[in-house]
Amino acid sequence: MSSKEEKSFEKSLPKGYKKGVLQERKENGVVQCHVCQRECLVPKGKRGFCTTRINIDGTLYSMIYGRFPSGVQIDPIEKKPLYHFHPGTFVASIGSYGCNFRCKQCLNWASLWDFSEDNVGKPLNWDHKGLIISPKEFIEIAKRYGCPGVAFTYNEPTIWIEYVYDAAKLAKKDNLFTVFVTNGYITKKGVDYLGNLIDAWSVDFKGWSNRSYAKQGNIGVSAAGVRDVTKYAKEKYGIHVEIDTLVIPTINDDLGEMRLLAQWIFKNLGEDTPWHLIRYIPELAWSSDFRKIPPTPLLSAEKIAKIGNEVGLKFVYYR
Repeated sequence: MSSKEEKSFEKSLPKGYKKGVLQERKENGVVQCHVCQRECLVPKGKRGFCTTRINIDGTLYSMIYGRFPSGVQIDPIEKKPLYHFHPGTFVASIGSYGCNFRCKQCLNWASLWDFSEDNVGKPLNWDHKGLIISPKEFIEIAKRYGCPGVAFTYNEPTIWIEYVYDAAKLAKKDNLFTVFVTNGYITKKGVDYLGNLIDAWSVDFKGWSNRSYAKQGNIGVSAAGVRDVTKYAKEKYGIHVEIDTLVIPTINDDLGEMRLLAQWIFKNLGEDTPWHLIRYIPELAWSSDFRKIPPTPLLSAEKIAKIGNEVGLKFVYYR
């Protein structure tokens, strides 16, 4: 297909469809996605694990470009959570549908899976859902409300990397800072694609081990992969990094593992790297099993914070 034919074909697709970046064609029309570390092999007519990237005749398309369930929100930057990056400011925040994780404790499941517990992880039809907001419109809204920056957040922004790139590029032209709130399972190729456009990286370390990730619903996810790409983003692109961990009783709160995690942050990201310990609220989870887990005891959060201080981290917060 020629470039002209390709553009004409894209215009015939539903709104929100955009040719994906970082894809590799394989045999028999299969396409491999290199956006997130799952690196899905997607046959024709099928979608990747995130459910939002579809193979149409041997080419991957995002189905959610500019498609947002709740429009633009104006949030305090501390909500991301970022305490050491432009504190006291507000950021225009936006998030789309789907995810490359299946966290049973997800706080945003209702919006990113279309407001139904039964829909979590299912390949829904996004074609007629949510508002369509162009990158230009998003940046104009941020400026209209006097926000000094924008945040890509709520659901995993890695899976709408094309929009993040376009919007972040416009943000930089208008001297707005950019925030990427992530589970950290992007590829290094994805970091390279965005690296020069992202100023702050708020990454959720869901535990130390693969087992902790699996217990939260993320079977097969590499915890080391999350850590490695976080270090890569900071070292190669100088991105400001803050870590958060939702402490869930019996799931990821083992003190030995928390010590290993704190030691890794200290050694690889530096003593000044903030670590946010967030107490678990079971009522917010979509999973009935996780709603049975008790809230995080304050004493547990205090013990983990003490461990962080003992290994040398200067800024450990819990709430």
